[in-house]
Amino acid sequence: MSTRTLPLRPNLAQLKLQATELRRQYRKDDPAALARVAAHHPKPEDPFKLADAQLVVAKEYGFDSWAKLKHFVETSARLAPVSPHPRFDDAVAAMDAGDVDRLRALLHENPELVHARTNLEPPYHYFTGATLLHHIAGNPDRGRLSGELGPMPENIVEVGRLLLDSGADVHATTLGPNGGRTMGLLVTSKPASDYNVSGPLIDLLLEYGDEIDLSRPDCLYPSLINHAPRAAERMIELGAKADLFAAAALGRLDLVKAAFDEKGRLRSKLKPRGRVLSQRDAIGLAMLVAYVRRQSHVVDYLFEKNGNWDMIGVNNGTALHRAAGDGDLAMVQRLVAKGANVNDRNNPFVATPLSWADHMGQPEVVRWIRENGKVDLHDAVSFGFGEVAETRLSENPASVNERQDQWRIPRATPLHCAAYANKVDMVRLLLDRGADPTLRAGNGQTPREIAASAMAVEAERLLSAAGVGTGSE
Repeated sequence: MSTRTLPLRPNLAQLKLQATELRRQYRKDDPAALARVAAHHPKPEDPFKLADAQLVVAKEYGFDSWAKLKHFVETSARLAPVSPHPRFDDAVAAMDAGDVDRLRALLHENPELVHARTNLEPPYHYFTGATLLHHIAGNPDRGRLSGELGPMPENIVEVGRLLLDSGADVHATTLGPNGGRTMGLLVTSKPASDYNVSGPLIDLLLEYGDEIDLSRPDCLYPSLINHAPRAAERMIELGAKADLFAAAALGRLDLVKAAFDEKGRLRSKLKPRGRVLSQRDAIGLAMLVAYVRRQSHVVDYLFEKNGNWDMIGVNNGTALHRAAGDGDLAMVQRLVAKGANVNDRNNPFVATPLSWADHMGQPEVVRWIRENGKVDLHDAVSFGFGEVAETRLSENPASVNERQDQWRIPRATPLHCAAYANKVDMVRLLLDRGADPTLRAGNGQTPREIAASAMAVEAERLLSAAGVGTGSE
Protein backbone atom coordinates (compact mmCIF):
# COMPACT_ATOMS: atom_id res chain seq x y z
CA MET A 1 0.00 0.00 0.00
CA SER A 2 1.50 3.34 -1.04
CA THR A 3 2.12 5.95 1.66
CA ARG A 4 3.79 8.61 -0.49
CA THR A 5 2.99 10.32 -3.80
CA LEU A 6 5.51 10.96 -6.55
CA PRO A 7 5.92 14.55 -7.75
CA LEU A 8 4.65 15.49 -11.18
CA ARG A 9 8.19 15.24 -12.57
CA PRO A 10 9.90 12.52 -10.49
CA ASN A 11 13.69 12.50 -10.42
CA LEU A 12 15.55 9.20 -10.20
CA ALA A 13 18.64 10.75 -8.63
CA GLN A 14 16.50 12.24 -5.86
CA LEU A 15 14.86 8.87 -5.22
CA LYS A 16 18.29 7.25 -4.96
CA LEU A 17 19.24 9.87 -2.37
CA GLN A 18 16.09 9.02 -0.41
CA ALA A 19 17.10 5.35 -0.37
CA THR A 20 20.67 6.18 0.67
CA GLU A 21 19.41 8.35 3.53
CA LEU A 22 16.97 5.64 4.64
CA ARG A 23 19.80 3.10 4.80
CA ARG A 24 21.92 5.52 6.86
CA GLN A 25 19.08 6.22 9.31
CA TYR A 26 18.16 2.52 9.59
CA ARG A 27 21.72 1.57 10.46
CA LYS A 28 21.60 4.20 13.24
CA ASP A 29 18.42 2.52 14.60
CA ASP A 30 16.39 5.63 13.92
CA PRO A 31 12.81 4.79 15.08
CA ALA A 32 11.14 6.34 12.03
CA ALA A 33 13.43 4.45 9.65
CA LEU A 34 12.89 1.20 11.54
CA ALA A 35 9.12 1.67 11.27
CA ARG A 36 9.30 2.38 7.54
CA VAL A 37 11.32 -0.76 6.89
CA ALA A 38 9.08 -2.90 9.10
CA ALA A 39 6.03 -1.70 7.17
CA HIS A 40 7.40 -2.39 3.70
CA HIS A 41 10.21 -4.96 3.77
CA PRO A 42 9.46 -8.62 4.56
CA LYS A 43 13.05 -9.76 5.29
CA PRO A 44 15.68 -7.01 5.31
CA GLU A 45 19.30 -8.10 4.95
CA ASP A 46 21.77 -7.79 7.78
CA PRO A 47 23.60 -5.54 7.21
CA PHE A 48 20.86 -3.44 5.65
CA LYS A 49 21.86 -2.81 2.03
CA LEU A 50 21.08 -0.06 -0.43
CA ALA A 51 18.94 -2.52 -2.42
CA ASP A 52 16.82 -3.08 0.71
CA ALA A 53 16.34 0.64 1.16
CA GLN A 54 15.43 1.04 -2.50
CA LEU A 55 12.76 -1.65 -2.16
CA VAL A 56 11.24 0.19 0.81
CA VAL A 57 11.21 3.49 -1.09
CA ALA A 58 9.61 1.81 -4.11
CA LYS A 59 6.86 0.25 -1.99
CA GLU A 60 6.19 3.54 -0.25
CA TYR A 61 5.40 4.98 -3.68
CA GLY A 62 3.19 2.03 -4.60
CA PHE A 63 5.60 -0.08 -6.69
CA ASP A 64 6.42 -3.76 -6.14
CA SER A 65 10.12 -3.28 -6.84
CA TRP A 66 12.78 -0.65 -7.39
CA ALA A 67 13.03 -1.77 -11.03
CA LYS A 68 9.36 -0.93 -11.62
CA LEU A 69 9.74 2.47 -9.97
CA LYS A 70 12.84 3.12 -12.08
CA HIS A 71 10.98 2.14 -15.27
CA PHE A 72 8.14 4.50 -14.37
CA VAL A 73 10.42 7.44 -13.65
CA GLU A 74 12.52 6.92 -16.78
CA THR A 75 9.42 6.60 -18.95
CA SER A 76 7.94 9.73 -17.39
CA ALA A 77 11.13 11.60 -18.26
CA ARG A 78 10.96 10.48 -21.89
CA LEU A 79 7.34 11.55 -22.11
CA ALA A 80 7.75 14.88 -20.32
CA PRO A 81 8.42 16.88 -23.53
CA VAL A 82 5.55 15.19 -25.38
CA SER A 83 2.07 16.69 -25.57
CA PRO A 84 -1.00 14.86 -26.91
CA HIS A 85 -2.27 16.01 -30.30
CA PRO A 86 -6.01 16.85 -30.37
CA ARG A 87 -6.51 15.10 -33.74
CA PHE A 88 -4.51 11.95 -32.97
CA ASP A 89 -7.52 9.79 -32.14
CA ASP A 90 -9.28 10.98 -35.30
CA ALA A 91 -6.29 9.89 -37.35
CA VAL A 92 -6.20 6.47 -35.68
CA ALA A 93 -9.92 6.03 -36.34
CA ALA A 94 -9.37 6.85 -40.02
CA MET A 95 -6.54 4.31 -40.16
CA ASP A 96 -8.66 1.62 -38.49
CA ALA A 97 -11.38 2.23 -41.08
CA GLY A 98 -8.92 2.24 -43.97
CA ASP A 99 -10.17 5.73 -44.84
CA VAL A 100 -7.13 7.02 -46.73
CA ASP A 101 -8.87 10.19 -47.91
CA ARG A 102 -9.81 11.18 -44.38
CA LEU A 103 -6.30 10.43 -43.12
CA ARG A 104 -4.74 12.43 -45.96
CA ALA A 105 -6.94 15.41 -45.13
CA LEU A 106 -5.99 15.26 -41.46
CA LEU A 107 -2.29 15.11 -42.29
CA HIS A 108 -2.65 18.00 -44.74
CA GLU A 109 -4.38 20.15 -42.12
CA ASN A 110 -2.00 19.05 -39.35
CA PRO A 111 1.44 18.20 -40.81
CA GLU A 112 2.89 17.72 -37.32
CA LEU A 113 0.39 14.93 -36.67
CA VAL A 114 2.64 12.40 -38.41
CA HIS A 115 5.17 12.79 -35.56
CA ALA A 116 2.63 12.99 -32.72
CA ARG A 117 2.45 10.32 -30.04
CA THR A 118 -0.26 8.69 -27.97
CA ASN A 119 -0.68 6.59 -24.81
CA LEU A 120 1.01 9.23 -22.69
CA GLU A 121 -0.62 8.37 -19.37
CA PRO A 122 0.35 5.57 -16.95
CA PRO A 123 0.35 2.65 -16.70
CA TYR A 124 3.22 2.63 -19.16
CA HIS A 125 3.91 -0.37 -21.39
CA TYR A 126 5.72 -1.10 -24.63
CA PHE A 127 3.23 0.87 -26.79
CA THR A 128 3.52 4.02 -24.72
CA GLY A 129 4.32 7.04 -26.87
CA ALA A 130 3.41 5.30 -30.13
CA THR A 131 3.25 7.26 -33.38
CA LEU A 132 0.63 6.75 -36.07
CA LEU A 133 3.07 4.58 -38.01
CA HIS A 134 3.42 2.20 -35.07
CA HIS A 135 -0.32 1.56 -35.31
CA ILE A 136 -0.09 -0.08 -38.75
CA ALA A 137 1.53 -3.15 -37.14
CA GLY A 138 -1.64 -4.17 -35.29
CA ASN A 139 0.42 -4.80 -32.15
CA PRO A 140 -1.04 -4.50 -29.57
CA ASP A 141 -4.25 -5.73 -31.13
CA ARG A 142 -6.31 -3.03 -29.32
CA GLY A 143 -9.34 -5.32 -29.20
CA ARG A 144 -9.15 -6.88 -32.67
CA LEU A 145 -8.69 -10.43 -31.44
CA SER A 146 -11.65 -10.11 -29.07
CA GLY A 147 -13.90 -8.51 -31.68
CA GLU A 148 -14.10 -5.11 -29.97
CA LEU A 149 -12.27 -3.54 -32.92
CA GLY A 150 -12.79 -4.50 -36.54
CA PRO A 151 -10.24 -6.36 -38.66
CA MET A 152 -7.15 -4.67 -40.02
CA PRO A 153 -8.17 -2.83 -43.20
CA GLU A 154 -7.31 -4.50 -46.49
CA ASN A 155 -5.54 -1.32 -47.62
CA ILE A 156 -3.28 -1.10 -44.55
CA VAL A 157 -0.22 -1.00 -46.83
CA GLU A 158 -1.65 2.06 -48.57
CA VAL A 159 -2.28 3.61 -45.16
CA GLY A 160 1.32 2.97 -44.16
CA ARG A 161 2.67 4.35 -47.42
CA LEU A 162 0.68 7.56 -46.94
CA LEU A 163 2.20 8.02 -43.48
CA LEU A 164 5.72 7.38 -44.73
CA ASP A 165 5.27 9.71 -47.70
CA SER A 166 4.04 12.33 -45.24
CA GLY A 167 7.29 12.15 -43.28
CA ALA A 168 6.73 9.40 -40.70
CA ASP A 169 10.02 8.16 -39.23
CA VAL A 170 10.42 4.47 -40.02
CA HIS A 171 13.06 4.21 -37.26
CA ALA A 172 11.00 5.89 -34.52
CA THR A 173 10.61 3.83 -31.36
CA THR A 174 7.83 3.83 -28.82
CA LEU A 175 8.80 5.42 -25.51
CA GLY A 176 7.70 2.86 -22.95
CA PRO A 177 9.71 0.08 -21.29
CA ASN A 178 11.02 -2.30 -23.97
CA GLY A 179 9.74 0.03 -26.66
CA GLY A 180 10.48 -0.74 -30.28
CA ARG A 181 10.25 0.28 -33.90
CA THR A 182 7.30 -0.41 -36.17
CA MET A 183 9.21 -3.34 -37.71
CA GLY A 184 9.66 -4.98 -34.31
CA LEU A 185 5.97 -4.59 -33.55
CA LEU A 186 5.07 -5.95 -36.98
CA VAL A 187 7.13 -9.15 -36.95
CA THR A 188 5.57 -10.06 -33.58
CA SER A 189 2.01 -9.11 -34.54
CA LYS A 190 -0.56 -11.90 -34.49
CA PRO A 191 -3.28 -9.73 -36.10
CA ALA A 192 -0.98 -8.78 -39.00
CA SER A 193 -0.21 -12.47 -39.51
CA ASP A 194 -3.85 -13.53 -39.15
CA TYR A 195 -4.95 -10.96 -41.74
CA ASN A 196 -2.07 -11.93 -44.04
CA VAL A 197 -0.52 -8.48 -44.21
CA SER A 198 2.78 -9.24 -42.45
CA GLY A 199 4.73 -9.77 -45.66
CA PRO A 200 3.49 -6.71 -47.57
CA LEU A 201 4.04 -4.46 -44.54
CA ILE A 202 7.55 -5.84 -43.97
CA ASP A 203 8.33 -5.07 -47.61
CA LEU A 204 6.92 -1.55 -47.22
CA LEU A 205 9.08 -0.76 -44.20
CA LEU A 206 12.17 -2.18 -45.89
CA GLU A 207 11.42 -0.04 -48.95
CA TYR A 208 11.49 3.08 -46.76
CA GLY A 209 14.79 2.26 -45.12
CA ASP A 210 14.10 -0.02 -42.17
CA GLU A 211 15.99 -3.28 -41.73
CA ILE A 212 15.81 -6.73 -40.15
CA ASP A 213 18.87 -8.62 -38.95
CA LEU A 214 18.32 -11.93 -40.73
CA SER A 215 21.77 -13.24 -39.80
CA ARG A 216 20.87 -14.01 -36.20
CA PRO A 217 20.16 -17.75 -35.73
CA ASP A 218 17.15 -16.94 -33.54
CA CYS A 219 15.72 -14.14 -35.69
CA LEU A 220 12.53 -16.13 -36.39
CA TYR A 221 11.80 -16.98 -32.77
CA PRO A 222 10.08 -13.71 -31.74
CA SER A 223 7.60 -14.11 -34.61
CA LEU A 224 6.87 -17.74 -33.77
CA ILE A 225 6.59 -17.18 -30.02
CA ASN A 226 4.07 -14.40 -30.68
CA HIS A 227 1.99 -16.44 -33.15
CA ALA A 228 3.03 -14.49 -36.23
CA PRO A 229 4.02 -17.29 -38.64
CA ARG A 230 3.49 -15.24 -41.81
CA ALA A 231 6.11 -12.77 -40.66
CA ALA A 232 8.51 -15.68 -40.15
CA GLU A 233 7.69 -17.04 -43.60
CA ARG A 234 8.46 -13.69 -45.21
CA MET A 235 11.76 -13.46 -43.35
CA ILE A 236 12.70 -16.91 -44.66
CA GLU A 237 11.91 -15.71 -48.18
CA LEU A 238 14.20 -12.74 -47.52
CA GLY A 239 17.07 -14.99 -46.45
CA ALA A 240 16.58 -15.97 -42.81
CA LYS A 241 17.62 -19.53 -41.95
CA ALA A 242 14.99 -21.68 -40.27
CA ASP A 243 16.43 -24.12 -37.73
CA LEU A 244 14.68 -27.36 -36.84
CA PHE A 245 12.40 -25.70 -34.27
CA ALA A 246 11.31 -22.88 -36.56
CA ALA A 247 10.71 -25.31 -39.41
CA ALA A 248 8.64 -27.55 -37.13
CA ALA A 249 6.55 -24.64 -35.87
CA LEU A 250 5.83 -23.49 -39.42
CA GLY A 251 4.96 -26.98 -40.62
CA ARG A 252 7.71 -26.77 -43.23
CA LEU A 253 8.42 -30.47 -43.64
CA ASP A 254 10.86 -29.70 -46.44
CA LEU A 255 13.00 -27.65 -44.06
CA VAL A 256 12.61 -30.20 -41.25
CA LYS A 257 13.94 -32.94 -43.52
CA ALA A 258 16.74 -30.68 -44.70
CA ALA A 259 17.91 -30.30 -41.09
CA PHE A 260 19.13 -33.93 -41.18
CA ASP A 261 21.92 -35.40 -43.29
CA GLU A 262 21.72 -38.63 -45.29
CA LYS A 263 22.58 -40.64 -42.15
CA GLY A 264 19.78 -39.06 -40.14
CA ARG A 265 22.05 -36.82 -38.09
CA LEU A 266 21.28 -33.17 -37.42
CA ARG A 267 23.42 -30.95 -39.60
CA SER A 268 23.94 -28.39 -36.86
CA LYS A 269 23.81 -28.15 -33.09
CA LEU A 270 20.77 -26.48 -31.62
CA LYS A 271 21.05 -24.40 -28.48
CA PRO A 272 17.86 -22.66 -27.44
CA ARG A 273 18.47 -20.33 -24.50
CA GLY A 274 22.20 -20.92 -24.87
CA ARG A 275 22.21 -24.64 -24.00
CA VAL A 276 23.36 -27.12 -26.63
CA LEU A 277 20.84 -29.95 -26.97
CA SER A 278 21.58 -33.56 -27.75
CA GLN A 279 20.03 -34.90 -30.94
CA ARG A 280 17.40 -36.83 -28.95
CA ASP A 281 16.44 -33.73 -27.00
CA ALA A 282 16.37 -31.56 -30.14
CA ILE A 283 14.09 -34.01 -31.94
CA GLY A 284 11.80 -34.28 -28.92
CA LEU A 285 11.53 -30.52 -28.53
CA ALA A 286 10.88 -30.06 -32.25
CA MET A 287 8.10 -32.64 -32.06
CA LEU A 288 6.58 -30.78 -29.10
CA VAL A 289 6.72 -27.50 -31.01
CA ALA A 290 5.09 -29.12 -34.04
CA TYR A 291 2.38 -30.70 -31.89
CA VAL A 292 1.52 -27.45 -30.13
CA ARG A 293 1.27 -25.73 -33.53
CA ARG A 294 -0.91 -28.56 -34.88
CA GLN A 295 1.60 -29.54 -37.57
CA SER A 296 0.62 -33.22 -37.58
CA HIS A 297 2.65 -34.14 -40.67
CA VAL A 298 5.81 -32.90 -38.95
CA VAL A 299 4.88 -34.79 -35.78
CA ASP A 300 4.50 -37.99 -37.83
CA TYR A 301 7.89 -37.51 -39.45
CA LEU A 302 9.73 -36.80 -36.19
CA PHE A 303 8.07 -39.73 -34.43
CA GLU A 304 9.95 -41.99 -36.82
CA LYS A 305 13.20 -40.82 -35.22
CA ASN A 306 14.78 -41.43 -31.83
CA GLY A 307 13.63 -38.51 -29.72
CA ASN A 308 13.22 -37.59 -26.08
CA TRP A 309 9.44 -37.39 -25.84
CA ASP A 310 9.57 -35.88 -22.34
CA MET A 311 11.02 -32.54 -23.41
CA ILE A 312 9.41 -29.37 -22.10
CA GLY A 313 9.62 -25.86 -23.49
CA VAL A 314 6.22 -24.94 -24.88
CA ASN A 315 3.24 -24.19 -22.60
CA ASN A 316 5.32 -25.37 -19.62
CA GLY A 317 4.72 -29.09 -20.04
CA THR A 318 5.63 -32.10 -22.12
CA ALA A 319 3.74 -33.21 -25.20
CA LEU A 320 1.98 -35.75 -22.99
CA HIS A 321 0.83 -33.00 -20.62
CA ARG A 322 -0.48 -30.98 -23.54
CA ALA A 323 -2.25 -33.95 -25.15
CA ALA A 324 -3.79 -35.00 -21.83
CA GLY A 325 -5.02 -31.49 -21.08
CA ASP A 326 -6.45 -31.13 -24.58
CA GLY A 327 -8.23 -34.48 -24.41
CA ASP A 328 -6.25 -35.82 -27.36
CA LEU A 329 -6.50 -39.48 -26.38
CA ALA A 330 -4.93 -40.76 -29.61
CA MET A 331 -1.81 -38.66 -28.99
CA VAL A 332 -1.72 -39.71 -25.33
CA GLN A 333 -1.77 -43.36 -26.40
CA ARG A 334 0.86 -42.73 -29.04
CA LEU A 335 3.20 -40.97 -26.62
CA VAL A 336 2.84 -43.58 -23.90
CA ALA A 337 3.56 -46.31 -26.47
CA LYS A 338 6.72 -44.37 -27.38
CA GLY A 339 7.82 -44.37 -23.74
CA ALA A 340 6.72 -40.92 -22.57
CA ASN A 341 6.71 -40.64 -18.77
CA VAL A 342 3.15 -40.68 -17.47
CA ASN A 343 4.40 -39.51 -14.06
CA ASP A 344 6.38 -36.51 -15.29
CA ARG A 345 6.03 -33.47 -13.00
CA ASN A 346 8.65 -31.26 -14.60
CA ASN A 347 6.49 -28.16 -15.03
CA PRO A 348 5.60 -25.07 -12.97
CA PHE A 349 2.45 -26.77 -11.65
CA VAL A 350 4.40 -29.82 -10.42
CA ALA A 351 1.63 -31.94 -11.90
CA THR A 352 1.47 -35.08 -14.00
CA PRO A 353 -0.36 -35.49 -17.31
CA LEU A 354 -3.11 -37.18 -15.30
CA SER A 355 -3.52 -34.02 -13.22
CA TRP A 356 -3.66 -31.91 -16.37
CA ALA A 357 -6.37 -34.13 -17.84
CA ASP A 358 -8.40 -34.00 -14.62
CA HIS A 359 -8.01 -30.23 -14.26
CA MET A 360 -9.10 -29.65 -17.86
CA GLY A 361 -12.10 -31.97 -17.56
CA GLN A 362 -10.94 -34.82 -19.80
CA PRO A 363 -12.52 -37.94 -18.18
CA GLU A 364 -11.74 -40.25 -21.11
CA VAL A 365 -8.03 -39.48 -20.82
CA VAL A 366 -8.15 -39.82 -17.02
CA ARG A 367 -9.78 -43.23 -17.38
CA TRP A 368 -7.28 -44.43 -19.97
CA ILE A 369 -4.22 -43.31 -17.97
CA ARG A 370 -5.64 -44.95 -14.86
CA GLU A 371 -6.13 -48.23 -16.67
CA ASN A 372 -3.06 -48.25 -18.91
CA GLY A 373 -0.42 -45.92 -17.50
CA LYS A 374 1.72 -46.97 -14.56
CA VAL A 375 0.38 -44.26 -12.26
CA ASP A 376 2.65 -43.75 -9.24
CA LEU A 377 1.51 -43.92 -5.62
CA HIS A 378 1.30 -40.16 -5.06
CA ASP A 379 -1.11 -39.73 -7.97
CA ALA A 380 -3.01 -42.92 -7.14
CA VAL A 381 -3.91 -41.74 -3.64
CA SER A 382 -4.50 -38.15 -4.81
CA PHE A 383 -7.18 -39.34 -7.22
CA GLY A 384 -8.54 -42.16 -5.06
CA PHE A 385 -7.40 -44.99 -7.34
CA GLY A 386 -7.59 -47.68 -4.65
CA GLU A 387 -6.57 -50.68 -6.75
CA VAL A 388 -3.64 -48.82 -8.24
CA ALA A 389 -2.51 -47.68 -4.78
CA GLU A 390 -2.73 -51.25 -3.45
CA THR A 391 -0.62 -52.47 -6.37
CA ARG A 392 2.07 -49.82 -5.87
CA LEU A 393 2.28 -50.53 -2.16
CA SER A 394 2.57 -54.25 -2.84
CA GLU A 395 5.34 -53.64 -5.36
CA ASN A 396 7.26 -51.38 -2.99
CA PRO A 397 6.04 -51.23 0.63
CA ALA A 398 8.68 -48.61 1.49
CA SER A 399 7.09 -46.18 -0.95
CA VAL A 400 4.44 -45.42 1.67
CA ASN A 401 6.70 -42.67 3.06
CA GLU A 402 8.58 -41.66 -0.09
CA ARG A 403 8.92 -37.96 -0.86
CA GLN A 404 7.73 -36.34 -4.08
CA ASP A 405 6.94 -32.75 -5.06
CA GLN A 406 3.23 -32.74 -5.91
CA TRP A 407 1.08 -29.76 -6.84
CA ARG A 408 1.64 -27.07 -4.22
CA ILE A 409 3.24 -29.42 -1.72
CA PRO A 410 7.04 -29.79 -1.85
CA ARG A 411 8.55 -33.06 -0.63
CA ALA A 412 5.14 -34.56 0.04
CA THR A 413 4.56 -38.11 1.20
CA PRO A 414 1.61 -40.03 -0.25
CA LEU A 415 -0.23 -39.29 3.00
CA HIS A 416 0.17 -35.55 2.47
CA CYS A 417 -1.36 -35.94 -1.00
CA ALA A 418 -4.29 -38.05 0.17
CA ALA A 419 -4.98 -35.62 3.02
CA TYR A 420 -4.83 -32.60 0.72
CA ALA A 421 -7.28 -34.24 -1.70
CA ASN A 422 -9.54 -35.36 1.17
CA LYS A 423 -9.38 -38.99 0.03
CA VAL A 424 -10.36 -40.60 3.32
CA ASP A 425 -10.15 -44.20 2.07
CA MET A 426 -6.63 -43.52 0.83
CA VAL A 427 -5.64 -41.92 4.14
CA ARG A 428 -6.90 -45.00 5.94
CA LEU A 429 -5.09 -47.36 3.54
CA LEU A 430 -1.80 -45.52 3.93
CA LEU A 431 -2.04 -45.45 7.71
CA ASP A 432 -2.76 -49.19 7.71
CA ARG A 433 0.34 -49.73 5.56
CA GLY A 434 2.61 -47.83 7.92
CA ALA A 435 2.48 -44.24 6.70
CA ASP A 436 4.05 -41.89 9.24
CA PRO A 437 1.52 -39.11 9.98
CA THR A 438 4.15 -36.99 11.77
CA LEU A 439 6.36 -36.40 8.75
CA ARG A 440 6.48 -32.80 7.59
CA ALA A 441 6.42 -31.80 3.95
CA GLY A 442 8.81 -29.26 2.50
CA ASN A 443 6.43 -26.49 3.55
CA GLY A 444 6.71 -27.59 7.18
CA GLN A 445 3.23 -29.10 7.46
CA THR A 446 2.14 -32.54 8.62
CA PRO A 447 -0.59 -34.39 6.72
CA ARG A 448 -3.16 -33.25 9.29
CA GLU A 449 -2.06 -29.63 8.90
CA ILE A 450 -2.19 -30.00 5.13
CA ALA A 451 -5.76 -31.29 5.42
CA ALA A 452 -6.71 -28.37 7.67
CA SER A 453 -5.26 -25.77 5.30
CA ALA A 454 -7.07 -27.42 2.36
CA MET A 455 -10.34 -27.57 4.35
CA ALA A 456 -10.33 -31.35 3.89
CA VAL A 457 -12.53 -31.88 6.93
CA GLU A 458 -12.97 -35.67 6.79
CA ALA A 459 -9.27 -36.32 6.24
CA GLU A 460 -8.32 -33.97 9.08
CA ARG A 461 -10.79 -35.68 11.39
CA LEU A 462 -9.40 -39.13 10.57
CA LEU A 463 -5.81 -38.01 11.10
CA SER A 464 -6.71 -36.36 14.39
CA ALA A 465 -8.38 -39.57 15.51
CA ALA A 466 -5.19 -41.43 14.61
CA GLY A 467 -3.47 -39.52 17.39
CA VAL A 468 -1.10 -37.45 15.30
CA GLY A 469 1.39 -35.75 17.56
CA THR A 470 4.17 -33.34 16.80
CA GLY A 471 5.67 -33.57 13.37
CA SER A 472 9.14 -34.64 12.31
CA GLU A 473 11.29 -33.89 9.31
